[in-house]
Amino acid sequence: MDRLKNGEIDLGLGIVDLDETNEFGYQNLFTEDFVSVVRVEHPIIKKGITLESYIAWPHVLITITGLPINSIKKSSKSHVDRILEELGVERRVRLKLPHFLSAALIVSQTDMILTLPRRIALIFASIAGVTIFDPPIDLGKYNYMQIWSKHSDHVPFQIWLRNLIRIQTQDI
Repeated sequence: MDRLKNGEIDLGLGIVDLDETNEFGYQNLFTEDFVSVVRVEHPIIKKGITLESYIAWPHVLITITGLPINSIKKSSKSHVDRILEELGVERRVRLKLPHFLSAALIVSQTDMILTLPRRIALIFASIAGVTIFDPPIDLGKYNYMQIWSKHSDHVPFQIWLRNLIRIQTQDI
């Protein structure tokens, strides 16, 4: 966000908790929810998905710098782990990886569970031999947005770029 403010970058894409300031413009590009993926023959699919079975199996967590991806929300815990903590339970994160692709390939060959955005999971289901299921907890939805400094609201190139991204993400 600091890089947007000081003009180092023109546009940010992602999930952000915006403070109640007028420093940034933003546009929601799409709304996303979470699903989980496991290998096709995973026992959790055969035996049934409950909160108990969900937390009993080992999980993969996607991180970039050792912190959960949604650390933008100013928490050292992932969204899934915060929801589970509110329910008084904890999952067994056994592997932390910086990329979704490597995680999906590992999950397709192990008994690990990966919880991730639905759109990414649909791609992996078609190429990595994984099955999608809805987690047994309500993880809610989030808005994936583009964010820019209000200083660039009327810059023609940046208006063009924001419109291009909006058009390209309409059908995602």
